[in-house]
Amino acid sequence: MTARDASPSLVFHRSVPLHHQIQRLLRARIESGQWGPGERIPTEMALVAHFGVSRATLRESLRALERDGLIARHRRRGTFVRQVSPAGMARRTITNLVLGYESEIRVVGGAVAPAPPHVVGFLGMRRGEPLQRFVRVEVVDGAPLAVVVNYMPLPLGRRIRERDLARASMLEVLRDKLGIGLGRIRQQLEARMPDEEIAALLEIDVTQPVLLVRLLVSDTALRPVEIADTFYRADRYRFEVEMPMLPGRRARRDAGSVARRRPAPGAPLRPAKGTVRIKALAVATARGIPLTGGHDG
Repeated sequence: MTARDASPSLVFHRSVPLHHQIQRLLRARIESGQWGPGERIPTEMALVAHFGVSRATLRESLRALERDGLIARHRRRGTFVRQVSPAGMARRTITNLVLGYESEIRVVGGAVAPAPPHVVGFLGMRRGEPLQRFVRVEVVDGAPLAVVVNYMPLPLGRRIRERDLARASMLEVLRDKLGIGLGRIRQQLEARMPDEEIAALLEIDVTQPVLLVRLLVSDTALRPVEIADTFYRADRYRFEVEMPMLPGRRARRDAGSVARRRPAPGAPLRPAKGTVRIKALAVATARGIPLTGGHDG
């Protein structure tokens, strides 16, 4: 780093955590080859002076790079770029059970947190009551595709280890590792503006909308298990609905007539003539391949 380098402090976004923006700048220097494998990077004090931030903020940025295997920190010797470049590093991928795409999983962490308002009704908890919260990032083609946030009661959450979520999806952990028989899963879909945490993890700013897919997961006895909120980057994921042409007036009239007829006792229910069937299609645009709808939390 030289004196002629322009200070990035003028371009920091006020709504995105500084530590995340700084680690992105440092990551870019490594991935572009500006700092090569085995090279020692500037000292913490030099980086603090360059970015104009606190030492605590800088260290949080360096911890993220170390966790991702980009740098190695040695006491008294300094911080060095890892000898194995990011492109050559072996990365574990997880296949989404429903959508079918593969992604690298970065586990941000798991912690006890107060229950937010949107989970209390389904999970049968009081607002602010402690629950387990897990956060992960799905990375496809080297860039974040989605942030997954799971909420569940503490007794269940304490049985799940963070390293389990780096190897399998949450539904696989619940089903295969914990032996929970999964039953009904209800899915909700809406557009949302991200908060600071979600925007930072998706590497966007808070002015860019995201697509929220919410799963309400129950077991075979219809007891609530968890709520999974998945925030997709709107520029990399979309949700499509495919349906046939609306039937003509006569077909609708016939359908209404059929719908008004009472079925015989015990007779199976059949859709009325002219019923419009809706087929949902989710598309993971990261790979440009249409995939059947839904999400694996």
